[in-house]
Amino acid sequence: MLLIQVANFPFPTSLKDSSLLEAENCLKALEALDNKDELTLLGKAMAHYPLSPRHSRMLLTVIKNTRHEHKCNPNMLLAYAVAAAAALSLSNPFVMQYEDDSSRDLEMVEKSSLGDGDKGIGKKEKSRKKKLKETAKVAREKFRVVTSDALTIAYALQCFEHSQKSAEFCDDYALHFKTMDEMSKLRQQLLKLVFYQSDKGGFEEECSWTCGSLEDVERVWQASSEKYPLSLVEERLICQAICAGWADRVAKRITASSRASDGENTSRALKYQSSMVDESVFLHRWSSASIVGPEFLVYNELLETKRPNKEGITSAKRAYMHGVTSVEPAWLVENAKSSCIFSPPLTDPRPYYDARTDQVKCWVIPTFGRFCWELPKHSLPISNDEHQVQVFAYALLEGQVCPCLKSVRKYMSAPPESIMKREALGQKRVGNLLSKLKSRLIDSSAMLRMVWKENPRELFSEILDWFQQSFHKHFEELWLQMVNELLMEKQERPLHKSSKKKKVKSKSLR
Repeated sequence: MLLIQVANFPFPTSLKDSSLLEAENCLKALEALDNKDELTLLGKAMAHYPLSPRHSRMLLTVIKNTRHEHKCNPNMLLAYAVAAAAALSLSNPFVMQYEDDSSRDLEMVEKSSLGDGDKGIGKKEKSRKKKLKETAKVAREKFRVVTSDALTIAYALQCFEHSQKSAEFCDDYALHFKTMDEMSKLRQQLLKLVFYQSDKGGFEEECSWTCGSLEDVERVWQASSEKYPLSLVEERLICQAICAGWADRVAKRITASSRASDGENTSRALKYQSSMVDESVFLHRWSSASIVGPEFLVYNELLETKRPNKEGITSAKRAYMHGVTSVEPAWLVENAKSSCIFSPPLTDPRPYYDARTDQVKCWVIPTFGRFCWELPKHSLPISNDEHQVQVFAYALLEGQVCPCLKSVRKYMSAPPESIMKREALGQKRVGNLLSKLKSRLIDSSAMLRMVWKENPRELFSEILDWFQQSFHKHFEELWLQMVNELLMEKQERPLHKSSKKKKVKSKSLR
């Protein structure tokens, strides 16, 4: 096991077993390790990056998703993903961003300690802090991206690099100059690293960047823009990648009714339940996501602050989430399956054939994490061989596999959906078709294509039985069309040409 191997490594300073176990659980949540504590293909790709597993998982997810998403500017997507990764690597650059509660505590102490001679100094300090907070408030509104603190900072970073006088820019928008300068340098390093690893190779093609050069990405990033440049699709892809990198740090919002039942006082800060800790955590009102208050989110870290009451006495500590990104429940299933438990397959909605993935799928109810948060229903590939064959048979007869069958369904002896009914299993045409499909292990278009390449007449009689006697004389022509449709690759199918031929025929018949 990996844990045992790491435990035996001669570290200069020995590590606690709890720390090793926490690290192992993190790698499993990021899908870098499988249940046997061995590196997955994704884990091997992550290992090529000299980064924390979270940041490498995030960047690889963006690269992978870009290959399948065509409604985005890939160079802009990568530029902002790298900037967001840099933002999540350093402290929040906004002055006073998470210092509100502690500053109030400091003000209480100042009020009690200052003498009459120092009241003037106290007023000046208070005025300075008030002005700083107002400046920071304006800055937050300018750069705010309601879905993510990381994207908010990334946008501020882009504007920072565009500014002619970076120090003055930071003063104007209440930003820490040193943090922003370091973040800018880190962004450039991370971008070079992505291209270095892609050029170097050594892992799956999906994990390599192929959409543009480093210069292309930098050109897009450096293009001056007064408006936030990401589209909704691009923003969602980056948020999904952040979800993948911080999949073990998920929090679910606690509703007002739940707070009332617990007997807790209402607070301006939104209350959440974290998958990592037992205590409740809070979304600070200065967070970019506080306007929306998403049901699910991931966070970078927890910061504890002491909150004074009205009398100035410090009460119990409160943990605030830092580096928050709103996530959709479906992303948790897609990017953190190891943390999910799935219900038995649902009968309603019933299983179906997914032509896009060429799989028979069923619907399940997933629950996430140790608190078993129920997520919206999700589809998974079905594991029952009998149901696989039955659903695929229905899809075949309905025309989802061979589209030409759609136009002749009216000539069938029984509707295709009848094959899904239990009482129809005793019928000859149903039994024969299912038996043949099961014996040849045909439960996908790919398997049917392999069978027809060997024997183009396979299933001929079984499907013929589903048509009325009067249509049998036309079935041979239909069969040739079915085989041709499936054997030809999609890109080779003359869809446009065939439509033109039909038009010509219709004209000649007139």
